[in-house]
Amino acid sequence: MALSSVLADPLSEVLVLERGGEPVGWAHCIHAPGPGGRRLEIRRFYVDGRWHGTGAAAFLLEAVRDRARGTRAETLWLAVWERNHRARAFYEKHGFRRTGAQPFRFGTDLQTDDVLSRPVSFDLSLAIIAGGSAQRLGGACKPLLVVGGRTVLERLLALRTLADEVLLVSEDARLPDAGLRRVSDVLPGRGAPGGVQAAMARAARTWVLAVAGDMPFLDGRAIRPLLEARTDGADAVAYAVSGRLEPLAALYRSALAPRWAEALARAGTSFRVLWNALRGVTLDERVLREATGDTRAVVSLNLPADVAKWVDRPPVPRS
Repeated sequence: MALSSVLADPLSEVLVLERGGEPVGWAHCIHAPGPGGRRLEIRRFYVDGRWHGTGAAAFLLEAVRDRARGTRAETLWLAVWERNHRARAFYEKHGFRRTGAQPFRFGTDLQTDDVLSRPVSFDLSLAIIAGGSAQRLGGACKPLLVVGGRTVLERLLALRTLADEVLLVSEDARLPDAGLRRVSDVLPGRGAPGGVQAAMARAARTWVLAVAGDMPFLDGRAIRPLLEARTDGADAVAYAVSGRLEPLAALYRSALAPRWAEALARAGTSFRVLWNALRGVTLDERVLREATGDTRAVVSLNLPADVAKWVDRPPVPRS
């Protein structure tokens, strides 16, 4: 009877996640007007425990976000028990912030839910820059390295819940498109800066989140402070860790594309040179540590020692 009333409610919607025809998760959503515009409440959100840590929950949340966008909702919100640390950590990784609290009664015990919310859209294009040759790793395809049971690419794709589109900047045929927009460098031979320029030139949104295809630990907890540091007068936002700029866990205004291309036309232009010509906002590593607990989010798998430390099995060299 309760399920029938939920399905009969015109403001109510239930999304079911399936794998191989088997239901593995579901979300119950309520569409409603709210202060400042339409909003969507996530009333229930569950994924079978066997699928925790596989990316299934992020896929379901992306579907919820897409439904909200389709109904022109501006805000996603939900209530989660303040002691449900696993759930809170998941939502924080996908852009939610605590915006209030509300009491609820469990039997005779009065407890508290935290109210979490986030914008439906961050006006963001996610660009995975994966065009490197990885010569120090024998030409291995770094996005396909397996860390913690999942490829780096799969782990990075969890960031798509923050973005309105995903661009894969790579011509490596070993990488699956996975429904992404694959783009090529506008100016070949300019390395990662050229990949960022290609993403800015093709992006449909105001801002581009440029991430390296070999960053297995980057998640939304590290991205949200970058998003919050955007200003009308800023061209880019990035972290500096140990005094070193992190240009591939950074935001760039897509309108920079022509100016960036002009700078790249001069051979040898580095990220630091490009950054110094921008109106860039640099966040101290303290901000990253406060958001995630450490600086592992910006770790890249550049060296054999990195692979030995983090990768589940040796990479397959380019044949």
